[in-house]
Amino acid sequence: MTPGITGGSIQISSRPAVGLRLGDTVVLTVLKALAPGKWAVGINGRVFPALSGLDLTPGTILRARVSAAAGRFVLTVEKGVADPVSLALQRQGLPDTPLTQIIAGSLLRAGRPVLPEIVERMKAVLSRSGLDQRKAARIAATLVDKKIDLASSGLEALMSLLAFGEKGGGDPRRFRGRPLPNTAAELRKLVAALPAEDAAPAGLQVFNHSRGSSPTWVVVPFLFTAGEERIAGTMRFLYDTFASRLMRFVLSSGGLSFSVSLEGRARRMSIFCDEEPVRRAAARGLDTLRAKFHNMGMEVDDTIHEGELFDGFSPAWEGASLRSVDAVG
Repeated sequence: MTPGITGGSIQISSRPAVGLRLGDTVVLTVLKALAPGKWAVGINGRVFPALSGLDLTPGTILRARVSAAAGRFVLTVEKGVADPVSLALQRQGLPDTPLTQIIAGSLLRAGRPVLPEIVERMKAVLSRSGLDQRKAARIAATLVDKKIDLASSGLEALMSLLAFGEKGGGDPRRFRGRPLPNTAAELRKLVAALPAEDAAPAGLQVFNHSRGSSPTWVVVPFLFTAGEERIAGTMRFLYDTFASRLMRFVLSSGGLSFSVSLEGRARRMSIFCDEEPVRRAAARGLDTLRAKFHNMGMEVDDTIHEGELFDGFSPAWEGASLRSVDAVG
């Protein structure tokens, strides 16, 4: 966080699609350094490459006024906005480290307070999970939101299932130590051989039927087979239980994620990819995909974002909320 920054400017391309207006005041999030003096910043749910001579820090939230010069938008910084993650750690007397930043940010995005005992439990869970820390932290924070005890038996197996098809997640090739069936007959045989205790509600059922704060997440693992090809992943649904409406849909498989925001009129899909070769290959079909979704009334981001900007549930540019920092867990 760099809340003391005032003055100076950040410049981005003035392409029409940017959607900024001269004289507006915007809030931007510094996402990551791309090169010396070059940054990725998030503005209004979009990610842009930006140029600046300021000493910025990823995670910094800034307020800036929009002007233009030499074919670029110039965002003149007015003042820093307190980073809610660092502020939450400071209030609880917790160390501000890369790991605690990930954990606290995940808790705040899940609408949960950052409490020392929860942070310590999440540290232990992350050390055993074998998953990417960002994604494991957000899964654990979602479990906390649903009041599922992080010390309960079977937690690691549940987290692995919630990350089905991802690196470190559930193995899409086997089910409870046995090869997955390839035909309907094999599936019937497998189900018939399951012991009676397997009929008890599974951890995934408990997760999906447990309400968190509204909105709440439902996760459905999937496995699609076609001959020798198998595609494994999860579908994640963010559901507003009070308004009875779907707010977001996320489809993830093999390090590639499609996040569809269904709030308001501006329905938009953002795509994230963990691996550069896959991202380059997917980018070749992006124009066709955008055209198809545009015909359905949905906008698609004009770039495929790096996987580190997505925790499996929320894009990094959505930031974190202060609404639950002082709440009782």
